[in-house]
Amino acid sequence: MSIEQMIQKSCLYHITHYRNLPSIFAQGGLVANNLAKSKKISYVDIAHASIQDRRLTTWVPLPPFGTLHDYVPFYFAPRSPMLYAINKGRVEGYKGGQDEIVYLLTRTDLIHSSGLSYVFTDGHPVMKVTDFYQDLYELSQIDWDIMRSTYWHDTEEDPDRKRRRQAEFLVYQFVPIHLLAAIAVKSREWELIVGKIAAQHRYRGSIIVRPEWYF
Repeated sequence: MSIEQMIQKSCLYHITHYRNLPSIFAQGGLVANNLAKSKKISYVDIAHASIQDRRLTTWVPLPPFGTLHDYVPFYFAPRSPMLYAINKGRVEGYKGGQDEIVYLLTRTDLIHSSGLSYVFTDGHPVMKVTDFYQDLYELSQIDWDIMRSTYWHDTEEDPDRKRRRQAEFLVYQFVPIHLLAAIAVKSREWELIVGKIAAQHRYRGSIIVRPEWYF
């Protein structure tokens, strides 16, 4: 497999609270923030309120346009700065810790072949220096070295590492359940808890344990 093919089949990571799973299954998939609000879908919020306010007003410069809240966000790597903040108790209004967070996994090629609209970025999408793309060949603009790194903190030599680690793959409005290949959890204990929820809703994807994806 060529480097280009490997990039185009990159894994994508969406994090959410495990208590949101019944609602996600009931909706038939992941729903963008604006759509969830219009449908009055309640959920456990694990995000920074200040960043969410910025996402609400950050316009996407490529079709199908809209704001960041019109898209379902995925990271290109686990152990994100967002999860780090959750682990450190730095998200106002959320005290559940990282153990209750699950990953919903898909791949770039699955999204592309489904015909869903998407864009992606080379860094945190609310930052002005971040660029947006649509062609999967432009995934070469992602800093894959930093995505593979265990640590992503800014350094004197490279004060832009954290922004680049927060690059996102953004799917317009909705990602159906059948495109979510697996759910990842921190431990065997959480595998059992999440597995029961998944079984109740006839989820056919895998439940996998990945403690190395947590802090």
